[in-house]
Amino acid sequence: MDRSRIVLGIILLFQLVFGVMYAVRTPHWQAPDEPAHFNYVRDLVETGAFPVLRHGDYDGAYLEQIKAAKFPPEMPIDSIRYEAHQPPLYYVAAAPVYLVARALDVDVALALRLLNVGLALVLSLIAFRIFRYVFLENPLLRLVGVGIIATVPMHIAMSSAINNDTLAEVIVATVLLFAVLRLNGEMEGRRFIILGGLVYGLALLTKTTIYSSAVLLLAAELGYQRILPARQDAGSATLRPVRRAARGAGKTLLPLFGISLGVAGLWFVRNALVYGANDLFGWVRHDRVVAGQMTTAQWIADNGLQDTLFDLLTISFKSFWAQFGWMGVLVNDRIYTFLFVLCAAASLGALFMLVRLWRERRAMPGETRWTWLLLGLLLVFVIAADIYYNLKFFQPQGRYLFYALIPIAALWGGGLFELLNARYARYVFGVLYVVMLGLDYISLTLFIVPQLAR
Repeated sequence: MDRSRIVLGIILLFQLVFGVMYAVRTPHWQAPDEPAHFNYVRDLVETGAFPVLRHGDYDGAYLEQIKAAKFPPEMPIDSIRYEAHQPPLYYVAAAPVYLVARALDVDVALALRLLNVGLALVLSLIAFRIFRYVFLENPLLRLVGVGIIATVPMHIAMSSAINNDTLAEVIVATVLLFAVLRLNGEMEGRRFIILGGLVYGLALLTKTTIYSSAVLLLAAELGYQRILPARQDAGSATLRPVRRAARGAGKTLLPLFGISLGVAGLWFVRNALVYGANDLFGWVRHDRVVAGQMTTAQWIADNGLQDTLFDLLTISFKSFWAQFGWMGVLVNDRIYTFLFVLCAAASLGALFMLVRLWRERRAMPGETRWTWLLLGLLLVFVIAADIYYNLKFFQPQGRYLFYALIPIAALWGGGLFELLNARYARYVFGVLYVVMLGLDYISLTLFIVPQLAR
């Protein structure tokens, strides 16, 4: 058996083990928005209809009380329903799990958590496939990329909780995979139109924060059309003119996005009837319902712009790696220092790597250059979405960057390799992987469980 597959199997096994451990040992409802997501699934199963977000579904005072009390049984979670505006795909997928768990008289919340654990494994498998096109001649970095995704403690925690984020990550990764396959000539036009249209339609039905993934399909098709002459003539370096490439891309993308609208269109019609024609995504209703949440403007007024920027960066960094529960469980400062040094080194190496790739771009296949461009576009759009959301509400949560975990892992893995002697790289990465597994265990047993237990 291929050694890479064995190592990949080991990584996935540990990811599964830690995912189950986090799902089992983290007290119920001690993950951001978990009660609201659970109530969406329960309402769908019990009523057979999608819930409607209404005034009173967000009670900030009660939410703070129940969080402070650590969700005791005598304080019900039934009124926490502020996720009722979300697109339906995750909740439809979770409904059968809810029904089976209830029929078997097992813990329904745990069963729903384990669904996300399984989705996280799917994400890692898709990432490994993508990394084959990113690191053409370095199988080690394909495994390193998956290892990074599989060991970020906060990502394990979030993918072991009830939410629609992990499914959204899987959908984005699938969109990226199809885009990469199209670029590399491994998905012909009709399949790309149908499968790309279907998967983006599912994106529209999963989470509004991933709607920008459409740019991946657009860029992939434009890149495919640009490098088509070079693909048809292996010895040619000719590129199709931009105008002709754009026309060719349009012929593919129009029916593709038409399929997407066909898949998701009824949901937007339903939202127009429920929330109004000016609120197809439920955002207007959501902002009215959650009135009272801390806004960025208020935070700046209370703390000043400089401190706000510092808080934004600091909290985002910590909550990307390890800030658990409802952002109230932090790990030791020495751990954050280690993670900061590791990130700084990986980011510096990534900069060196990108400079080298730019210098060597003419020797690289056009498909590889465009694949790196897709990774960059995904990262930029995810960061932009995070910044845009924080212009309104002050919620610097690093987990919002998990939609870009694949490009982040590619950059950090490649960056660390750039700084290392290739002869010893596998040993260094092996040690770092073991260290990250240790951090996953420490985060759960020394911080999450003791601090969240009632």
